[in-house]
Amino acid sequence: MSMFGSGSPRRSGVGCRGASLGRFATVAALALPLSWGALTASQAADDVHFMIDTAGDLAALCGSDPSSPNYSAAIHMCQGYILGAHHFHEALGVAMEDDVYCEERRQPTPTRDAVMMEFAAWMEENPQFAESEALEGLMAYASAAFPCS
Repeated sequence: MSMFGSGSPRRSGVGCRGASLGRFATVAALALPLSWGALTASQAADDVHFMIDTAGDLAALCGSDPSSPNYSAAIHMCQGYILGAHHFHEALGVAMEDDVYCEERRQPTPTRDAVMMEFAAWMEENPQFAESEALEGLMAYASAAFPCS
């Protein structure tokens, strides 16, 4: 089972050539306009009505403190966002005939929980992405963690 669930097998005919992150982010920005209000990273994990505007917001949810009263909801929101982004990547990869990241090249494939924690840790090490769009920051992590070459 891949980190993204037991969904459909890898699409055929599309290799892991490593699409330009900028090209992907541009298409994603046009395809998924986000109109959520901005929150600080700490507010993202504390608010019961989670808002994910920036990569920092997403990392705050993914790295939530287990003692937080909203921990379960926060990690499930994080996992849902990551899974949705993965499905979007798969669909866009077919249209572009290219990929931003290639998770199947990393063995063993990490679990969803591991990816969630890796992303939160990566954001701490790469604060320059904290204010970027959530999807752009997530794809920057994914391309670094799961390179296609």
